Amino acid sequence: MIKRIGKDIKAVIFDYDDTLVESIRPVWAKHKFIAKKYYGKNLEDEEIRIHWGKPFAELVQLLYETEDSETALAHNYNLRGSYSKLLYEESIPTLTLLKDKGKLLGIVTANNRYGYEYDLTQHNIPSEVIDYSQTADETSFHKPDPRVFDPAILWLTEQQIQPHQVLYIGDGLHDMKASLGAGFHFIGVQTGLIFGEEFKVHDAFSVPTIADIADLID
Repeated sequence: MIKRIGKDIKAVIFDYDDTLVESIRPVWAKHKFIAKKYYGKNLEDEEIRIHWGKPFAELVQLLYETEDSETALAHNYNLRGSYSKLLYEESIPTLTLLKDKGKLLGIVTANNRYGYEYDLTQHNIPSEVIDYSQTADETSFHKPDPRVFDPAILWLTEQQIQPHQVLYIGDGLHDMKASLGAGFHFIGVQTGLIFGEEFKVHDAFSVPTIADIADLID
């Protein structure tokens, strides 16, 4: 169990939703609105919770009980400005600090490429601090399957970085299982659906928010 980010860590890869940006509150509200307006369904928190973290196209099909993912995605894109994700205040400073310490930085997300790049633009996350990004469009595997990181590991190998030199930071147990299965280290943030005690039960170290990551950097 890693608790510090030392010189032996050459790359830090982040989950996106509820790790760098707050997604649960605005996005769940959007899903409930769409489900009610377009599909006549009263969508409850517990159902969203069950499917949260799945690839976005699959998620909307499950939540709205439709096979037409294209239309479901269009509803989401049309309402994106009304239910914006919120950038955590310390996300960019934390990324910048890690970059200044010489770490390569990446993001691996279950979002599709279009949605992810839209969010980066909306939140003014500097492109120069992100060395690698991977979305659901780049792999057929998804967390908690460790194979979700196969494209990232290929890129890391090109940078002469081995899995044991990589730290993954995420908000869920699916993040933990996938990253440890890929040979990475893991630190949890408690800004999603999993809190400190549950991470601890699974022998994972966690911190309250992304802001606390800075205190772990040697």
